[in-house]
Amino acid sequence: MSHPCEVVFDARWLRTGIGRYTLTLLRDLKKGLPDTLLTCITMPAHVQTVAPLCDQVIEMSCGIYSLTEQAQLTLIARNASVFCSPHYNIPIFRTGPLVATIHDLTHLIFPAYRRRLHARFYAELMLRVACSRAAHLVTPSHYTRQMLIDRLGADPDKISIISCAVSEVFRQRDKAEAASEVRESYGISPPYILFIGSTAPHKNLMTLLAAYRQLSSKRRDMPPLVLVLPQKSHSSLTDAKLLSLMAMPRVHSLHMVDDHSLASLYSAALMTVVPSFEEGFGLPVIESMACGIPVVCSRAASLPEIAGDNAIYFSPDSADDIATAIEQVLDSQALHQQLSAAGLKRAARYSGSHAAETYASILSSITRDERPRDLQQ
Repeated sequence: MSHPCEVVFDARWLRTGIGRYTLTLLRDLKKGLPDTLLTCITMPAHVQTVAPLCDQVIEMSCGIYSLTEQAQLTLIARNASVFCSPHYNIPIFRTGPLVATIHDLTHLIFPAYRRRLHARFYAELMLRVACSRAAHLVTPSHYTRQMLIDRLGADPDKISIISCAVSEVFRQRDKAEAASEVRESYGISPPYILFIGSTAPHKNLMTLLAAYRQLSSKRRDMPPLVLVLPQKSHSSLTDAKLLSLMAMPRVHSLHMVDDHSLASLYSAALMTVVPSFEEGFGLPVIESMACGIPVVCSRAASLPEIAGDNAIYFSPDSADDIATAIEQVLDSQALHQQLSAAGLKRAARYSGSHAAETYASILSSITRDERPRDLQQ
């Protein structure tokens, strides 16, 4: 079967939130593009993961954010009808249509990153190029869409909001079964409080740990705090105060947790705390809700938009405020049950099939415009 159109999707980055976004979108994307050749570029280690989700895979092992990346992406995608990037590192020398997903502008607006050369030059340059060159931009929230318009002068008419979706692995499970898996895998006995994120400054782990230290000093019954991080922190690169707080009693750090294990960690938790200063979406909010677990999160950036009225909010600047919000859930079983029930309903709105259908419709619109006239008739 011949395909008049080819869509090339950059699926190399399968770590952290961008990776989850990519895989969840790809699981249903081909259904919406039945007459299109869907090609995915990925790292050699991810071929078996990506291959079932597309028509063909191209391996590419060069580094993310590199000059080699720019050269190879441009060559690989030279004949594609559309090139899709799940991030702002688009192939800037490509002449054909591009669709870029911009999750957030954290590297431009958060002070800790503005001082870094990477943010001031590479990130800002690439974001501006993406906004001007892309045939269409996708953002996960109204918050990010408005930031693109206000900060980078992006054209509102070519920005679509497609919310991140909850992977099917994140669903309500039997708590006793999940607790048993957590004990067996990590030696941690529920109940506990959960943080999913990283030690990056905008994730605000420092203030959460300060709040936890405060609560631990006054409550004998304080549950453990479990930190799920993408990788082990290098002591030479991580703030000494943060490392000290992470070494507190009853604070457990887990690294490189797969989705099945993460679903168990959610399901056995008392609550998930999301203390971020900046988030373009905040996947842990809806993943926790999908597992029936209450969310306590900061009143900042996109988080109120995503969580709605189904979370307990706090100021991310205040350890006292974080501690008070956590105690509200700890001390009220009725509130715990109310948040769990409301969160399940909220999470149901974020389906992978709907996200993929909307994304596919954008690609179909672009490929129709790009086809030779005889193919459009």
